[in-house]
Amino acid sequence: MAERLHTMNLAPPKPARKSKTAAPFACPYEDCPKTFTRQYNLKSHLRTHTDERPFLCGYQGCMRAFARQHDRKRHYNLHLGFKPHVCSHCSRAFARLDALNRHLRSDSGLPCAQATLPHSGAKKFKPVNM
Repeated sequence: MAERLHTMNLAPPKPARKSKTAAPFACPYEDCPKTFTRQYNLKSHLRTHTDERPFLCGYQGCMRAFARQHDRKRHYNLHLGFKPHVCSHCSRAFARLDALNRHLRSDSGLPCAQATLPHSGAKKFKPVNM
């Protein structure tokens, strides 16, 4: 008769997950099911229905305006050339993480072209004659 081995779980039990807080702030627009836990998030969302854009870019000569402050800030950083998201395969830089992810994973499902080459992580530099 074969004995079954039982393993004993010595890890402490996981605490019960708290349920999400009720979202008491609902969008009043018909056919919009969005709800929010914070009133300022609802206020920001309502601008998507009204096309209100109170946040101006502020860069000289740029007339763009935005419904949300963080969208304005992200846009402004484009003027400054701020690109913190760098491909580890080809070193190409992107202003937004979603753009880097698109670069890494194209529509065809292929990764960054440099990722498929051997030794793709290393950059090659020409020697400098001094």
